Amino acid sequence: MTHKKTTIEILTEKTLTANTDQTVDVLVRITPPQMDQTASKRPKLNLSMVLDRSGSMSGRKLEEAKEAAKYCVDQLLATDRISTVIFDDYIDVLIPSQPVENKDLLKRSINSIVANGSTALHEAWVRGGLQVSDHLNGASINRVLLITDGQANVGETRVSSIVTQAGELAAKGVTTSTIGIGEDFNEDLLMPMAEAGLGNAWHVQEPQDMVRIFETELQGLVSQIGHTVRLGIRPTAGVMVVDVLNDFETDGAGRYKLPNLRAGSPLEIVVRMSVPSHSVGDAALADFELSYVEQDSHVPISVTSLFSAKFDTAEVTASLASNPAVINAVQLLMNARARLEAIARMDRGDYVGMQHALISACEETDVAFSMAPSPELEREREELAELGEALKSRANDTFTRKHMAYSRESRRKGHNQ
Repeated sequence: MTHKKTTIEILTEKTLTANTDQTVDVLVRITPPQMDQTASKRPKLNLSMVLDRSGSMSGRKLEEAKEAAKYCVDQLLATDRISTVIFDDYIDVLIPSQPVENKDLLKRSINSIVANGSTALHEAWVRGGLQVSDHLNGASINRVLLITDGQANVGETRVSSIVTQAGELAAKGVTTSTIGIGEDFNEDLLMPMAEAGLGNAWHVQEPQDMVRIFETELQGLVSQIGHTVRLGIRPTAGVMVVDVLNDFETDGAGRYKLPNLRAGSPLEIVVRMSVPSHSVGDAALADFELSYVEQDSHVPISVTSLFSAKFDTAEVTASLASNPAVINAVQLLMNARARLEAIARMDRGDYVGMQHALISACEETDVAFSMAPSPELEREREELAELGEALKSRANDTFTRKHMAYSRESRRKGHNQ
């Protein structure tokens, strides 16, 4: 049960400069409360693992995926539900949805999986969704975990159709996370599926990373305290929202759709605002309203915060230190956009433009790091440099594209872990 209220903190890099129009980056930090993680408190889980057993999964990929699936079983409680769907050309419901009461039997079933055939990804995911839907429980977190190393090449293969269906299933209360293994899967299918399905998209570079990914996914599920999260922004007269650097979608009311809230895990959103001239002093610039449905009680929650900024002379503001948290958040989100631009240019065959996008991001990150050194920006500098070298050598464009896509998505969602 949630014992404290989710808080909203609103930060700017500095006090704003009086008597001039300006564009301001506003860091909105949403911090959910900590939650008691005892067995009696965490939400129940209703999961379906949809596991690719096609021929390309043979060897270490399938063995590590099976180990990760068994790890998942070991972490569940008797009050949770689990099902397992396996697929190649054909789909088998290996474990029909059931309470997690006999873990040894469940794990023996998982051990029996062997690889062969093609990849009927769509139909297998549908079957997994049905296993969860047949036991849909509003008090549970209902999710399909799709694990594959390949492309959808049997049955429905149109990305737009599959992604639309993932969104429709999520609207009914069953979310989807995707785990792509290796270099041959279609990230342009799995990532939009997870986005539309209100889940997570994971890239497993090496088979031995499977258990770690499952661990992170499960930790996110059991710590979820709120869903259907929205952020509304109401600027005061003359103030305009120019951009939201996270590139979140909006709903019909113009509110931004945010990721689910996880206990103790802040979300960082950067809102770029156009602010008209104000005299020295304080001025209200916007109201922020966070709304979500609390996981344990199903009660709609609303948290509001007034953004009131301080204005001072240019001389005073120039003498003030910058807020490193704002610099850090802005730069990471701008770099996420740089990765997206690099991917688009790569797809068009514009390798010069792709390199330029990453070089510019490197240079801007160096400047940000000089102003606000942080471990996050240090890692970002290293990763961007490695990306630049990988793209320059053209050693493995397929892998590099996947790495950029998943890295961009992770940063864009704003989780500060």
